[in-house]
Amino acid sequence: MPLIYQQWITREDLRANPDKVYVFGDNIERRGYGGQAKEMRGEPNAIGVATKHAPSMAPNAFFDDTIECQVIVLRDLKKVQDALDAGKVVVVPADGIGTGLSRLNTTAPNLDRFIKKWFSDRKRR
Repeated sequence: MPLIYQQWITREDLRANPDKVYVFGDNIERRGYGGQAKEMRGEPNAIGVATKHAPSMAPNAFFDDTIECQVIVLRDLKKVQDALDAGKVVVVPADGIGTGLSRLNTTAPNLDRFIKKWFSDRKRR
């Protein structure tokens, strides 16, 4: 099934479309309501892709380009792939994952490019 991008995703969207899966940037603690998590955290049809260690702006809260961070991201992206393989429509924020509070383009530029390519490759299928 398709991967689609949506400009602004609200909690109402998730509740009105329980058959779709919505993806948001998350942290490995799986807590906090900043950024995209405000609208999606706790909904049964939401998948968080970790792009930070913690819901904080402290320097140690941010991901870097280490293999450890990549493994965490891959584990979460597998959940997204499983939803696609199951025939679900997957909705991603138009700005992408890792673009807001996580600042991956600055803190983990290689990981940022990897995530963008991962979603881009699936958009073309």
